[in-house]
Amino acid sequence: MKKAFTLIELLVVIAIIAILAAILFPVFAQAKLAAKKVSDLSNTKQIGIAMQIYISDFDDTYPPANYRNNDSSAFGEVHWSWMVLPYVKNEQIFVSPADKIGGWAPSCWNGANNNRGFGVPGVQSDVTSAAACSIAGYNSGIFTTQVGRLSYTGNQLLMPRKRQSSDTSTTVTQTQVDDVSGTILLAPMTESKQCMQRSGEYRTYRNAIGIAKRGQVSDGFSSIPTAAADFPLEAISLTTARAVFACNSGTVLSSALDHTLRYSHVGRFDRGNNYVFSDTSAKFRDTYSTLSPTRFAWGKAAYSLGGSAIVDPATGQPVQ
Repeated sequence: MKKAFTLIELLVVIAIIAILAAILFPVFAQAKLAAKKVSDLSNTKQIGIAMQIYISDFDDTYPPANYRNNDSSAFGEVHWSWMVLPYVKNEQIFVSPADKIGGWAPSCWNGANNNRGFGVPGVQSDVTSAAACSIAGYNSGIFTTQVGRLSYTGNQLLMPRKRQSSDTSTTVTQTQVDDVSGTILLAPMTESKQCMQRSGEYRTYRNAIGIAKRGQVSDGFSSIPTAAADFPLEAISLTTARAVFACNSGTVLSSALDHTLRYSHVGRFDRGNNYVFSDTSAKFRDTYSTLSPTRFAWGKAAYSLGGSAIVDPATGQPVQ
């Protein structure tokens, strides 16, 4: 006589399978994230190599974050990613495999060709292309010259916000940087609408910066500070950073917290990120450790803003 499984036996087998699944699924998820982390590091290394070739061709000088054609926003802006693209030849490299939104579209994109076929992430599609370009102040038919989708942002202390001739920030050479292997050049870009959007505009052309004026006062830093009350320039404190990064959880930041650190990611891989450093190497760092005054990774001096020392806001001593 042929024996069949009893109901109890079937339930036991199902229970065992469920227990194994509960144990293994988190392991599979961690393995998948680890693979994305490795792939993201490969991306950043390739962008770093491209950046090294770029600066070799431009007298050891890093590119600006962006600049305006004809010295006017009406004629559109050229972003650093477009300047570096000829040395990469693959726009997909600028999108992290771990980026949950698939990279940001330019702040002003061509709606007629769906951003050159790259599309727009859902989080950014609440603003039409026409409205986005109007907010940016562009003339009709002018669009941001930027890669189709973007997951990485630059460090403004090395890649200045030199939009037009009236901005007094300056470009930076590699030899100016005190600690080339420990100073961030490129960081991952936030995936949050509340971090990226200001006054209706998705500011995907903006770089991040890890410093503030005296007293943790925020600034766009397109020009060198001149008021005595602004100095010394400070490293953003961990308290300020945590308040700024709250936008990643949906918090709408107040004007007092409008630090451009908001455009970088609070931690694409748990508590940290893969960064490209100013010697164009790439490695992983815990996000908040990059802001530690004893191991400050955003620049020991205001290289693009007059060169003054950056200080620990708690002690007033230069960061290390």
